[in-house]
Amino acid sequence: MHQRGLRGMYISRRALRQQFDPRTRPNETYLLCELQWGGSGRFWMHWVKNDDVDNYHAEEYFLEQIFEPRSYSFCDITWYLSWSPCEDCCAIIQDFLEEEHNVNMHIHVARLYYAELPRNRAALRELASFPRVTIQAMDVEDYRYCWNTFLQTDGYFDFTAGSFQSVVERNRLTLEDILMDLHL
Repeated sequence: MHQRGLRGMYISRRALRQQFDPRTRPNETYLLCELQWGGSGRFWMHWVKNDDVDNYHAEEYFLEQIFEPRSYSFCDITWYLSWSPCEDCCAIIQDFLEEEHNVNMHIHVARLYYAELPRNRAALRELASFPRVTIQAMDVEDYRYCWNTFLQTDGYFDFTAGSFQSVVERNRLTLEDILMDLHL
C-alpha cells in the first residue's frame, strides 16, 4: 500500500545525509535504486524506505510493491542501502531472484546491520554467493554518485565522505571479512 513519503524518484539532501552517513545509526532503512531493462542505457530511478505501518522493510517493500517484472528482457538492479539487508531480507531477495531469472542485483551498503550476529553474517554470505548478486560497502564514489543522481536539484557535492572515510573503510573491511568465507 503506497503511503505518502515512503517512496519517490528523488530524495531530499537532508534524508541522504541523515540516512547514509555511516557514523549514525538511524532506525530507518532507505533504499535508492536504479533499474536498467535490456541494456537500454536508460535508467529508472526510485527510492523507498521501510514502512513501519505495514511492517515492510525497504527491500521487501521495493520487491513486492514497486518492482514490476518483465519477462522479455534482462534487468540490472542497483541498490544503495543505508543498512545492509537483515537475515529475513536476504532470504526475501534470494526468493525473488529464484523467481526472476532475468534479474541481476548489485547492492551497495552504507553500514552493516548487526554485523556481529552470526545469523546476519551467514545470511549476507549466502546472498552474496547467489549467482546474480554482488554486495559491497559504499565507497566515496558511491556517495558522490548518489548525491549527483538521487537529488532533484543540481548542486555541489557537500556531503563529503572525507569526514567519515575511516568508517567507510572499516565497513568495507568488515564486509570483506564476512564474505571471505565464500572464496575459501
